[in-house]
Amino acid sequence: MRWNYDRAHMRTLLTQPPAWIDAPKRVGARRPARVLVLVESSRSGVAALREAAGLGDAGSELTVVSLAPQAVPAPCCRRGPGVEVVNCVVREEAEQELREAREILGDAAERATFRTLVGTRDPPLAAWAAAQSFDLIVLPARRLSFGGHPFARRLRRATTAELRLVS
Repeated sequence: MRWNYDRAHMRTLLTQPPAWIDAPKRVGARRPARVLVLVESSRSGVAALREAAGLGDAGSELTVVSLAPQAVPAPCCRRGPGVEVVNCVVREEAEQELREAREILGDAAERATFRTLVGTRDPPLAAWAAAQSFDLIVLPARRLSFGGHPFARRLRRATTAELRLVS
């Protein structure tokens, strides 16, 4: 009987987003000066962009980032173009995400900065965000991952920025 209760409780936890995702905004709270939003091609990615655009309209500096992780060729496979072709496609896909983000942001895109972080060339997202000293980081929520987004825990450790997951 206890097992069924635990299973039902877990199902409830998995289907309902945590309270901090949809927490009401504090009335009268200071607007963040520097906002970072991570671009993803998903419904929650579009919602994160729209929320960040609303903050950008209020006078915040908005930075939109797309990630392009890169594969490192194994020593046995360095002769062929396989890994380089895949890396090139990933970089092109990241640039396409930024073009789509510009369209979604509309007029707010004129005041935004767009950046692609390339895997082995640029620092990881958490280190880069810490060096840029953002006040708020907006991430699209992920339904089936604990904590909402794989980068959330690393960003919480590396930065002092407020972290907001949007679904």
